[in-house]
Amino acid sequence: MRILVYLCYRGYSIKGTFSARNKPISSTNFLQDILEKAILRFCPARRPNILLSTYTECNVHSLCNTATIDFELPGKQKLGVGDLNIPWFKFNLNRILTESNRTVRVINARFVHDAFEPKLAATQRTYLYRFLDDSSMTVIDQPLSTYLSLPVSLPLLRSAISLIHNRLIDYSSFTSPEARVLLKNTQRIVGIQLSEHSTIFSKLKSNHSTSLCLQLTCTNFLYQMVRRLTTELIQVAQGQITLEEFEQKLHSSSEKQDIINEDKLLDINGLYLQNVMYDEEDFQRYVTYTTITTMKNKIYPLAPILTGEE
Repeated sequence: MRILVYLCYRGYSIKGTFSARNKPISSTNFLQDILEKAILRFCPARRPNILLSTYTECNVHSLCNTATIDFELPGKQKLGVGDLNIPWFKFNLNRILTESNRTVRVINARFVHDAFEPKLAATQRTYLYRFLDDSSMTVIDQPLSTYLSLPVSLPLLRSAISLIHNRLIDYSSFTSPEARVLLKNTQRIVGIQLSEHSTIFSKLKSNHSTSLCLQLTCTNFLYQMVRRLTTELIQVAQGQITLEEFEQKLHSSSEKQDIINEDKLLDINGLYLQNVMYDEEDFQRYVTYTTITTMKNKIYPLAPILTGEE
């Protein structure tokens, strides 16, 4: 039986993403490898099979990502619900991660059926982008926030958000060229909320700095879509492009658009995968399904390098 784990971590690379494809494996800390090593220390049996629900761009933080883990206990062909105590599993896995000096933690876990696919079953994903406009940000804030060197007009930002919020739009212009050629459907409905203060980091906030957060929610995002879309929104708010130019880009084909160079995208320090949501009924509904054996033969069955989606 599979275990669905809820993970928080700070800025690791993830196998199966375009940004990880050219990284040397020997010198890169991949999230899947860190989890695998921890599980093998916890249960030194057969190599576990790990499937992520969301393949975030490299170095994006996670407040809550999810993954399924298939592994066996010594002497047992298959793990049953009665063979493993979930609180005990969480405690020991986190102990191992702590001893290994890894900034990854298991915040929750539950048994799911072998047919449960964490990516396909997710009903929505939420990203959080946190910004500070004060160059004297604290050493705690700096690696966890994106610094804005130019002032932001909140009325302009709200106007730009209103062009997108809860509307069906073709976002083919807001993904990487490699992902675009793989995508069959690039239309998405994105919900965006703006808050002028971050509740998550409120206790760390400097008295002299102001912060704002953008929260973006969608069923599934195109690869790099959050960072590219947010970059354009901030450029509107800073007066670097006009609302008319932004609206024109939303409604014109990707072939006519200039591709944003990655070095012009917003800093990734302040970007977090905030949550992955599931319908509680799906945890029961999948019990009646047969195991999807065909996908187990693929290394990254639903990763961006094969689908163009996160």
